Amino acid sequence: MRQPNPKFKRYWYAGVTAFLVIAAALVLNLIFNHLGQIGSVLQVVNSAMKPVYIGLIIAFLLSPIVNKSDQYIFGPLMHKLIKKEQTAQNVTRGLSVAAVTILALVIIFGLFMMVVPAVISSIRQLGNNMPTYYHNLLDFGDRLFKSYPSAAEYFNSLSTSIYTKLSDWLWNDVLPNSNKMLTFLTGKVMLAVGVVMDVIIGIIVSIYLMASKENFCAQAKKLLYAIFPKKWSDSVLSVLGETHTVFAKFISGILIDAMIVGILTFIVMSIAGMPYTVLVSVIIGVTNIIPYFGPYIGTIPSATLILIANPMKGILFIVLIIILQQIDGNIINPKILGDSTGLKSFWILFSILLFGSLFGLPGMICAVPVFAMIYRWIKRFSERRLEKKGLAVDTSEYRTEPIQKEKKVIEKKK
Repeated sequence: MRQPNPKFKRYWYAGVTAFLVIAAALVLNLIFNHLGQIGSVLQVVNSAMKPVYIGLIIAFLLSPIVNKSDQYIFGPLMHKLIKKEQTAQNVTRGLSVAAVTILALVIIFGLFMMVVPAVISSIRQLGNNMPTYYHNLLDFGDRLFKSYPSAAEYFNSLSTSIYTKLSDWLWNDVLPNSNKMLTFLTGKVMLAVGVVMDVIIGIIVSIYLMASKENFCAQAKKLLYAIFPKKWSDSVLSVLGETHTVFAKFISGILIDAMIVGILTFIVMSIAGMPYTVLVSVIIGVTNIIPYFGPYIGTIPSATLILIANPMKGILFIVLIIILQQIDGNIINPKILGDSTGLKSFWILFSILLFGSLFGLPGMICAVPVFAMIYRWIKRFSERRLEKKGLAVDTSEYRTEPIQKEKKVIEKKK
């Protein structure tokens, strides 16, 4: 491109800058004027991509098992039977993906067929017993507030309101949908065809991803190096690798931990002879996936349910679940997860509140690993900047002045 005359260089750059500013303003104006249409297009694209999202999640969860199957089961066998290295690897991967996918589907379907009917039976039992529980609650309120008629009247009014809403929710929302789920699982009727098709396509996508994941990663890496400088590409790959490690360890860990807690809850409740054993065990296990708040979210409604049915066993359940959560928090969870995130308790609480308010339940589940990576990036960035300025990197060097004075006093006494 021909360089401008030095005499007019300043005006030339000013003109280019003005042109770019006007062009950017026009583009922004176009975007804002058609924001609704752009949103509709993005919504359609997002809906079309749902099977891909499902496939990515399935592949992410099953890939470690596929790798172990390659390494310890089919790999050694196929390398003995097939002499050509590439063919042996292809056959090994195909057999591993097929075996792991079939095994996962069988386990999930088997668990649903065992758990869902029992949960539905517990919900029906709860619905049928609601009138009895309601009258017992009114009698309890009358005895408790015998000397305070106004308080007894308020308690009865509140109990009636809760009973009406809970009964309506159980009989009009929960049970009809649970019955539909049961009939769908037993193959009597195909419900939610769109969801089923998304899941089926997602499983197919996950099979392709797991079968050729090394090739996909190589292609993405090639494109990254083609677009960005090598230094930037190395940094991006390092961050992505670390992110994958943190997410894989955390997500698989909380799923295993939730399953263990649910099974232990079922065993303890069965031994204690408590009502709604399967329903409560499922609630405790599923809510335990949510870090920090999960145990409380699951325990409060479960304890309330058992207290209404049998107050003494409700109190016993609260004691047992506190003991179980202490065992999980101090023994099981640290053994499975370890210090995979490196976050202090405050930051865990902060991340769950922030991401939960922004993205709901999925945000609460993914909050800790996502925030752990953000925390690490900010920490490394600040440390690099401090090193360039010749300043201390250790946080203890930036503590408040009173603490430094105390250190100096101690040193003088010594």
